[in-house]
This record gives sequence, structure tokens and C-alpha cells, in this order.
Amino acid sequence: MEKTMFDYISESCELVKENTLNAKSLTREAVLKYCSKKFERIIIVASGSSYNGSCGARLFMEKLLKVKVDVITSYTFNNYETIYDDKCFVFGIGQSGRSVNTNDALDKARNAGLTCVGLTGNVDAIMKEHVDTICNWGMGIEKIGFVTKGVATLTLFLDLFAMEAALELKLIDDKEYLRYQQELLDVAKAMEDTIEKTYEWFEDNKEGLIDLRRVQICAYGTSYASAIEGALKLAECTGHGATGYEMEEFLHGPSFETNEDRSVFIIDSGDRSSERARALYENIHVLTSRVYLITSHKYDDKKVLTIPMVSEYFSSLVNNIPFQIIAAKGRDVWNNPLDSIRREMSEKMGYKSAKTGKELGL
Repeated sequence: MEKTMFDYISESCELVKENTLNAKSLTREAVLKYCSKKFERIIIVASGSSYNGSCGARLFMEKLLKVKVDVITSYTFNNYETIYDDKCFVFGIGQSGRSVNTNDALDKARNAGLTCVGLTGNVDAIMKEHVDTICNWGMGIEKIGFVTKGVATLTLFLDLFAMEAALELKLIDDKEYLRYQQELLDVAKAMEDTIEKTYEWFEDNKEGLIDLRRVQICAYGTSYASAIEGALKLAECTGHGATGYEMEEFLHGPSFETNEDRSVFIIDSGDRSSERARALYENIHVLTSRVYLITSHKYDDKKVLTIPMVSEYFSSLVNNIPFQIIAAKGRDVWNNPLDSIRREMSEKMGYKSAKTGKELGL
């Protein structure tokens, strides 16, 4: 029996636990490359969900490794980026390993003398010809293009890479390392709880969550990654226009389009901006009644999804889940009438290389 999006969402929880406990072996090749010389900047080149998942790890990587981490779309790096040197360490990321733009960007980086590590779910894909080292980020197999498990395990891999490299470089000590490890194990349990709570919340709000119309998602910090990934998933699976915004930027223009025909989601990660997020939820109802809040605070309000509190640096791992479940529910009831035409268009654009026949999953 073919697995569904719901199966892959559920599998993410156990994989986060398993990969956290196996961090040293999982990240070893990438850590060895990073620790082989002194790097002053990390550039992550990715597209789509790989871009969004990388954004979910960026702030934690900077915190531990004490270097600037930039996440750049593959096409932009390949065609427009000019400021880099051999002190830059490059991750090229793609779940299928067949993204033409990502592999072209990796060629550009290697030709400029940069160290390039490929992260993928398919180490036999063509990406291996464009990097110094290729690593499987530990996602197992995912055969549905609307990826969920792949996003969670990618963010986790980059978090674990930062922990292992920081420990190796003595930027953190054993005590700090074990604290972060325990926080990630707690996240795995929080993900399980969030799945259960999201199903209940969805049923309580089913009419509005199936009929989303135009969607605006507001977040901040690490959970901004959940806003842009959530928007992508909803657009892919429900056919509704969706955009993710940094919360304050939403007030600087995008809120002008908000009206009763808009559905607004606000993510409260529980950090320094928590009060601001809850204030937006309480005030935006003058523009639309289609407002939902994801938070760790309890409300007597069926539109509020209360989920476990986790470290702000790992918050996207839990905050992705509600949008993944909404998207999977929407996909069950929506058929894209232009899907075959869309596929033909994408193929004509040549955005992915053909499969070699050795790949697993996508």
C-alpha cells in the first residue's frame, strides 16, 4: 500500500529522535570537511522546501558556529551572487539531487575554489558529480513530491551538523552539546503531541480550514521558515494562494489586502516576540474573522491551536506540522485541473535532470 502524506508526517517524529541519537555518524563527512580548515561563512544553496528547511536551521547554525550563514536560492547564486571566496563553505541542498539550478550553482562555487558539500536524499543522483562530498541527510524514502519528512530531517541535519562541528571546534562543551541533544529529543515528543492536537483542532475548524481562500501566514525568527514552508505546502496541495511573512513586515503593507476573504495564520514561537504575536491575533479580527493562532499559550478559543513549547531555535520542526496536515487534508479533496499541463510546462523549463534509475524516493 502506497504511503500518504500523513504517513510521512508521522514518520518524521521517530526520525528526529533516531537521527539525533545517531548525529555523529550521520553528519561525520560534512563535519570533517568543515573542520578541515577555518571557514568564515557558510552559504546554503537550495530551492523550494530545501530552501525553507535550511532557513529553519540558519539562526541555530550561526549561534553555535559563530559565522555568518546565508541561505540563497540556487538560481540567484548561480546568476547573480558575486561576493564569496575560498573561506566560504557551501552546502548545496536538494532532496532529489536532480535540481539543475542547484547543481549549476555548485559548479560555479567549485570553479571558484569553494568547498562544496551536497546534501540529498539520493546520493546516487547526478548531484554527486558537482560536489566535493555528498551526504544523505537521513530522511529515508519519501515518494510524494509535497515533501514533509524531508523538510524536518533537513532542518534537523543542519542543526546536528552545527552541534557536532561546534563540539569538534571547541565552540561548545560536552554539557552544552548534551543540553541541545536533549532539547531535540524533547522536540521529537512535541512533534508527536502536535500531530495529535492538530487533528483535533482541524476537526473543530474543518469548514474554514478546507475553504481557505487566500492565505497569509505571519511568523518571526526561526518560525519564519514555517511561514514560508507552510505557504508553499498550502499552495501546492490546496490550490489557494498563500504567502509567508515576517510578522512585522506583514504590517508594513501586506495587511492592506487583508479582508473577510483572507485566512490569516499567526505563529507564536514563545520567544521574545510572543507577546507581539498574540497582540496581532487579538487585533486582526477587525479585518477578518478567518484568523488562527498557533501557540504554546492556552486560550478558550477553538481557532487557537495550543502545542507544546520547545526551544525557539527548533520551533520550525513543530510549527511546520499544522500546515502539513492542513495541506494533506486539502490534497484529499482538491484535484488540480491543470496538473498535467503544469508538469509538461515544468519539464519544458528543464528544472530537473532526468533520473539515472538508481535513485530512491523522489
